[in-house]
Parts: sequence; structure tokens; C-alpha cells
Amino acid sequence: MHAFMSYQTDERATAAKVSELLNKIGITSFMAHEHIEVSVEWRTEIIRQLGLAELFVPILSKKYYDSIWCKQESGIAAFRAMTIIPLSIDGSIPQGFLGHIQSTKISPDAPTFKDLVPGLAKQDVSFLIDAITKIISGSANFRKAESNFELILPYIDRATDGQLAELLKVSTQNNQVCNAGLCAQTYLPPLLASHGHLLDAATKKELIETLNRYRR
Repeated sequence: MHAFMSYQTDERATAAKVSELLNKIGITSFMAHEHIEVSVEWRTEIIRQLGLAELFVPILSKKYYDSIWCKQESGIAAFRAMTIIPLSIDGSIPQGFLGHIQSTKISPDAPTFKDLVPGLAKQDVSFLIDAITKIISGSANFRKAESNFELILPYIDRATDGQLAELLKVSTQNNQVCNAGLCAQTYLPPLLASHGHLLDAATKKELIETLNRYRR
């Protein structure tokens, strides 16, 4: 999957941070200031990249619509019916052909993966479920495990049996997940009941024993 980052020059640093978040889940992104060689004609390359991308991620600000390039990029994205994920750093809202899409307010210095989740779900919910599962598997502490698990909850009913089995598996393998309070008491038990039969015997036994310690 490929994303086109649309931003006014002053918001370049924020765009780069969002690009890094996308890269961590396997989504490449195009940033004009980073990826256009000096000898390449800008207009041609920008149009080409807009044609390659599935996602359009505008970093909205008061200055965004002062840029003729940003306005043109937005128009092309709307015409192509790309999945658009507007991120606003100052409360600015989508305008023109993007006016029907709700933006997400983000911290310009610390955007989070959570800011991207609804938009990514519109593009490919199966890809998103796999990406969140990977994030859950790397949870470094109990609090992070709970917040990461919460990202996947709205999409549980759209996951395949295989994806839910994988979610149970990675949760068992990471003690920070299966021993986190909300995960152990609320999130994992129903999944174990419905999909535990898909786990190998050793993994299922380990998870059952862990969750039993937290039964109320």
C-alpha cells in the first residue's frame, strides 16, 4: 500500500512523523520534499505519485489552503476517489472537494497510529487488523497492551477466524498483553471461548492458565 503525503512546507516535520507511523506497518509514503530528485520535474512527478497511491493524507492547517499545490493535490485525490485521511494540526477542516470528510485533530509534534486507524479501516480493514495485531504483539508494558488492544476492538467482528487465532497467539506469547488487567479480564476471555479451539494445545493451555488467575 502506498500513501501520498500532502502538506504545506511548514508542516513538513509533522508529515514526516505520520510517514514514519505508516512505514512501521508496511505502508510506503511519498513526500515531495524528500523523494523528488533535483533534476525531476515536480509537477509531473507529483501527478505520477498521486496516480500510484491508494491513500491521500493531507496535513491540514491554516496555511494548507494558501498553497496552490495543496489545493490541486486535494482536487486530484477527490477526483480519483482515493481513501482520504485528513489530519488537522490546528482545527482546520477539509474544504472544497474534501469538505464532506471529517478530519482528525492531531498533535503536530506527536501524531499517533490511533489517528490513522479509521481511515485505514476504510481502505482495507483486513490489512488494518493484521497491522494492529502486530502492534499488540510488540506491547512493552501493561498500559500499552491495553491501549493497543483497544484499537482492534471495533473491528473484531470483521476479522477472520485465522486473524483472531493469531491475535490470541501473539497475546499469549507476550506476557505484557495476557497479564494486562483489561486484556486478561475483559478482552481475551470471549475470544478464547469463541476461537480457542483454533490454537495448538500448548498455547491454549498456557492462555487458559494465565486468564484463570484473573477470573473475578
